[in-house]
Amino acid sequence: MTTSVESTRVSRNRVLNEVLFVVAGYLVYSQVRGLAGDRVFEAFTNAYNLIDIERDLGIFKEATLQRWVLPNAMLVDFFNMIYFWLFFPLVIPSAIWLYLKRPSTYRLARNAFLISGAIAVIFFLTLPTAPPRFLGQMGFIDTLNQSFTPTYSSIPGVNHYAALPSMHVGWTFLLAVVLCQAFKGWPGRYVFFAIPLLMFTATIVTGNHYFLDGVLGLLVAVLALRVALAMQQGGQERPAGSEGEPLIELQPAAIQLEAPSSQ
Repeated sequence: MTTSVESTRVSRNRVLNEVLFVVAGYLVYSQVRGLAGDRVFEAFTNAYNLIDIERDLGIFKEATLQRWVLPNAMLVDFFNMIYFWLFFPLVIPSAIWLYLKRPSTYRLARNAFLISGAIAVIFFLTLPTAPPRFLGQMGFIDTLNQSFTPTYSSIPGVNHYAALPSMHVGWTFLLAVVLCQAFKGWPGRYVFFAIPLLMFTATIVTGNHYFLDGVLGLLVAVLALRVALAMQQGGQERPAGSEGEPLIELQPAAIQLEAPSSQ
């Protein structure tokens, strides 16, 4: 009986410590992210510079994509909901499920999310960038402010000039990777990669990000995942052997799931 009570107490302490660790990490991320929130002139300058780069690359098509979608109110509402509901409302319950059912994959995800956030704030501080929705003179529209969909912009203290990189794209990509890992026995697990694809589209349609924001968000996520994998495989975050989970191996051109060899 005493052993059972002690085990329960230890388990509760672990959960509490994990929650405090993740919450503290996000609070640091959000506070540091907000430090560049008053650098308005620099943010608009960087936005125009980014647009010039996209024009040179022939990919400045964000306003065109918006114009294609705007006549269809249902489609606009769909992407508004994607932008909000496929982010924290999906990430948080997924993290809880991974913590309870796939602890090794959860640790990988947790580390990758925190590392990617640390990389992202470097860009937020050095390259504050105004999102397209602030460039109404170029034809952009803030679709979220014209609907009943909740918006992260209303959060007090939010930095509106943290468009580069898009962690909506980066973090939903990480989520897709770890869910694909968690459902390794399911043939249709790659459907999870529809989440970042839809989110990438939603960031453009809603006027919150440029194409290059999403691309950089993906690169940040991949880099963070590689670092998290190195930590795990190097022994700093050892997978639980009893879980029998395969390791994710990142190759230069693709992400492959590799099962451990049989004994």
